[in-house]
Amino acid sequence: MKRVVFLMSDTGGGHRSAGKAIEAALNLQYPGRFQTFYVDVFREYTPAPMKYAPEIYPKWVKHSLKTYGWYFQFFDQLLQLPLARSTLPMLIAEDGVKKLMEDYRPDILVVLHGAFTRFVVGGRNKLGVSVPIVTVITDMAKPHVAWYHPGVDRCLVPCDAAYSRGLKLGVPPHKMRLVGHPAHPKFALYTADKGEARKTLHWAPDAPATMMLGGGEGMGTIDEIAEAINARALDAQLAIVCGRNDKLRRQLQSMTWNQPTFIYGFVDNIEVMMRAADVLITKAGPGTIAEAAISGVPMILSDAIPYQESPNVDFVVSHNAGTFEPSPTGIADLLQKWYSPGDTTLQTLAENLKQIAYPNATFDIAQEIATYVDLPRTTWTIRPRPRRKLFDDLFEEFDRLLNVN
Repeated sequence: MKRVVFLMSDTGGGHRSAGKAIEAALNLQYPGRFQTFYVDVFREYTPAPMKYAPEIYPKWVKHSLKTYGWYFQFFDQLLQLPLARSTLPMLIAEDGVKKLMEDYRPDILVVLHGAFTRFVVGGRNKLGVSVPIVTVITDMAKPHVAWYHPGVDRCLVPCDAAYSRGLKLGVPPHKMRLVGHPAHPKFALYTADKGEARKTLHWAPDAPATMMLGGGEGMGTIDEIAEAINARALDAQLAIVCGRNDKLRRQLQSMTWNQPTFIYGFVDNIEVMMRAADVLITKAGPGTIAEAAISGVPMILSDAIPYQESPNVDFVVSHNAGTFEPSPTGIADLLQKWYSPGDTTLQTLAENLKQIAYPNATFDIAQEIATYVDLPRTTWTIRPRPRRKLFDDLFEEFDRLLNVN
């Protein structure tokens, strides 16, 4: 079995989620051919204080979002200077990369966190080893400069703007490919229509449905937005996913609701909910945007990490696939307008989502990885209206793999 080592960090859930998506695609296309390993490089191979980044990051983002945004922008600007790129000390010394290679004996390294690209390339070159390095950019509209390095074997990017940025930063065009942001295969493979999805969830079949999502940790001002929507008593239904935030879940469950409301904790069927919803309210995380685009659900982006996620807002809004509204009252106003008789905004937004949807992204990434470890390419294309038999067969295989693991 080929050993795929994902270089990531649990600074937020997006990096590991991207790896899980790619792993699922590998198992579907090349069953029994790959072993996958997740390496939190900060935690395992860097000294203090960087080794505590997974613990620091959520507290920093929660309590001082602006200073984190400034930090992100400062290093993005700094690393555009050639002198800084060549002289800034490496977070991972040559000994660290050597130990990583010895610990995991990879057939391929897949970088899922921008902080590790240049350090792993530098360490590999100093060691003189030939392990291929593939970077899968898990930011979206304006990836941090640290993602890009001409020394990688392949750089897979999520959108046109990310591709253009790579060219400006010196990555040769033959090393880059626009594939889209990785989303779990289940989003592309889920073929039920809105009515079938609602039946599965026991939602009302005809009432408009608003879905709120705060990520795995239930972050953001979900409670304030929910209260503003509730005050309108719209002729609609509301579904709120609190993730692992049990305090938020209990708080919402104790409220008196003016419309049918479903409160969830951590769930593993987001693809069903997105297909069932008419509107998704979420922060501007790249993974969620990619999943929503594939699912065809228009977005109200309620928040964004400055500089890191704020370009994602511009990306969605410029394609008229959603809107940005940070005010809970403003969000309630939008829903009231969009759900009113005769308003066609949601239909327009849903149609425009096709411009930013990449249902093949994760399968293409898996094929790129297989190519670098000398496995033959497979033909794998998700079509807008695929034959049902194909997807029935794929679901059977997917279920089998889940049961095995």
